[in-house]
Amino acid sequence: MKLGIIGAGHMGSALVKGFYNSDNLNMQNIYIKSGHSNKAKNLSSEVGATLVHNYDDLARCDMILLVVNEAAVGNVLDELSNVVNEDTMIVSIVPSLSIADMEHVFSKQQPIVSLLPNVVVEINKGIIGYAHNQLPQNNTMITDVFSCLGKLVEVKESELDIFSTMSGCGPAIVDVFVEALSDGAVLNGMDRNLSYEVILEMIIGAAQLAQETGQHPGALKDTVTSPGGSTIKATSALEKNNFRYALIDAINAVGRR
Repeated sequence: MKLGIIGAGHMGSALVKGFYNSDNLNMQNIYIKSGHSNKAKNLSSEVGATLVHNYDDLARCDMILLVVNEAAVGNVLDELSNVVNEDTMIVSIVPSLSIADMEHVFSKQQPIVSLLPNVVVEINKGIIGYAHNQLPQNNTMITDVFSCLGKLVEVKESELDIFSTMSGCGPAIVDVFVEALSDGAVLNGMDRNLSYEVILEMIIGAAQLAQETGQHPGALKDTVTSPGGSTIKATSALEKNNFRYALIDAINAVGRR
């Protein structure tokens, strides 16, 4: 499998490092297209990938990942349309680029995927949503390449935006949550580093319990909420301060963009 990557920014780097950490691909068979900065050069050197300078050099690839910004994607598609084979899979990680947009540039016979990972693919713990143009070979190829980076979820293309909001913005929301909990702990006398250690382990454990039991989050909350106890006092304070609505509104704010 030869994989081409156009874009060595934050997400492109996270994907490449995830592949590097997984040993799923021969890193010399990952071809990173150079750009105006040294990001692609430095990333290639760090992980042992192959740096290429021309779009023609990507003609050998079985799959090409577009990890560029919206302003650059039009020019990138035009360049690729002149060099790729019909059986080369085109994978877009550009949220605004639809499958129909790509089919207009290439063809409906070209394997085309819209895929939205989150940054924790770098440590192979990502949640990755994707939609594709339903060619028979697509799912096998997607699974072979990306399953090493985390959990793959096939969704309708119309669901990709909200999927991306949850998976992509979610880590930052959790970071704010962790920071706020830590501030509360420090306010009450706990060492800052110890508070982070406790909070992160608590979140990992709570998430694993919910995942493994399959119980509704409300039911899990009720199991540790005793009458007049600490937990009900804490959750009551959250309700008083519109904690739930703040989260709903945060997701909705992104959805209104």
